[in-house]
Amino acid sequence: MSYLIAIAGLLLLVLIHELGHFSGAKATGMWAMRFSIGFPPFVFRRRRGETEYTLGAIPLGGYVKIPGMLRPEADDLYAVDDVLLRNEDLPTAAAAALGESADITRGHLRAGRWDSARDSIGGVREALAATGDALSARDRGRVAKNLDRVEESLDPRAYWRSSRIRRLIVILAGPATNIVACFLILAVVAVIGRPEGYIVPTVHAVFAKTPAASSGLRAGDRLVSINGVHGSVNRLRQAIEGSDGHVVHVVVRRDGKTVALKPVHSKLVDGSYKLGFEFNARVIERSHPIWQAPGLAWGDMSRLTTGTISAIGNVVTPAGRSQLHSVVGIVSVSADEVHYGAGYYLTILADVSLALAIFNLLPFLPLDGGHVLMILLEKLRGRMVSRATFERVSVVGIALMALLFVTGLHNDIGQLISTPSP
Repeated sequence: MSYLIAIAGLLLLVLIHELGHFSGAKATGMWAMRFSIGFPPFVFRRRRGETEYTLGAIPLGGYVKIPGMLRPEADDLYAVDDVLLRNEDLPTAAAAALGESADITRGHLRAGRWDSARDSIGGVREALAATGDALSARDRGRVAKNLDRVEESLDPRAYWRSSRIRRLIVILAGPATNIVACFLILAVVAVIGRPEGYIVPTVHAVFAKTPAASSGLRAGDRLVSINGVHGSVNRLRQAIEGSDGHVVHVVVRRDGKTVALKPVHSKLVDGSYKLGFEFNARVIERSHPIWQAPGLAWGDMSRLTTGTISAIGNVVTPAGRSQLHSVVGIVSVSADEVHYGAGYYLTILADVSLALAIFNLLPFLPLDGGHVLMILLEKLRGRMVSRATFERVSVVGIALMALLFVTGLHNDIGQLISTPSP
C-alpha cells in the first residue's frame, strides 16, 4: 500500500505540472490538443471541446500536446514525396496533381505565407483523394496524417505562432505550479505536524582514537556537565570549544549512576576544539498555529531550494553522482516515509515537487528551461532558431537526461541489492 501511495503522489505532482502548462495554454489562447497523464497505450480517452484527455498505461510522466512546437518547413511534406517515389505505377495525371499541389504548399512555406500554406493543404487532400485505389489505404493514411500534422502546426493558435511572452507564460507555468504546490504542502504540514529535529544531551556515537574515547565516554551516556557547565546542548558545546585545548572534565549519567570520566585535553579539529563524539538527534512532529504556517513553509522551501541547487551543482563530482536517484529511488524513499506519518511523507512530496520544478528549469531541451533558452536566443537574434539547431541542441539535452537517468537507476538498483531483507 505504501508504494501505491508513493506512486500516486508522484503522479499527482506530474498532474500539477502539466496542469500548469495546460492552464497557461488556455489562458494565452493556444490550442491544447491533448492533456495526458502517463504514456501510451491509453487506458482512458475522452474528448471535451477541442482537447482530448487521456490516461496512459505507463505512469512515467505526462504531457500537454500543443501543435507547432517547431515552425513548419517545406521538408515537412515528406510523406507525399515518399509515396510518389514508391508508387511508380501511379497514373501520371494523379501523380502530377498530387506533386503540384504539394509544391504549392511548399512554396508558401518557403515564403513564410503561413495562412496561405494552411489553406493550400486542402488542395493536397483533394489530389490525394483523386488517386483512388491507385494508392494503398496505408499510403493514403500516412499522407493524411502527415498533412494533419502540418495543418495543425500552421494553426494561428500554434505554439510557434504565439508571441514570445505567451510562450514564456506557457513554459514557465509548469514549474511555477510545482513551486506553489511545494509551498502549500509545507504550509499544510506546518499545521498538521511538521517533522522537527532537535539535539539531546546524550551520546549517539564516540569516534575512535579521540579524547572522548580516551576518557571512557560511551554511546548512551547522558552528559551532566562539562567543566562544571550544565544545561543545553549548545552550552555544553560552548564549554568544549572554549576549553582551548586544556583539560576537560566530563560528568555523565550512566545506568542510573553519576560517573566522572577521566580528564582529557580537547583537540583542535577544523578550526574548533572538540572531544570526538556525536550528540543524539531526535525528530518529532510539531503542529504550529495556522498564521505561522506561511513563514515556516517559506523558510523550509528556501532551505530545500538551496540544497537542491547545490546537489545539482555537485553532480559533476563522484560524491554528487552517488546521490542521484531515478523514479525507482524516489518511490522507494517516499514509500518508507509513508510509514512514519503524513508529515514525513508530505514533506518528501514537497521536496520532490520543488526538485521537479528546478530540474525542469535547467537550460537543456526538451526541458522547460531549454525552451526558455530558445526564446531568449530568439529575442537576441531577432528571429527564431533554425529547426536544425533546435534538433542538435535537443540531442545533447536528451543524451544528458539519459545519462542522469541511467546513473540514478544504477544507484537505486545498487542500493536495493545491498539493502538486507528485514
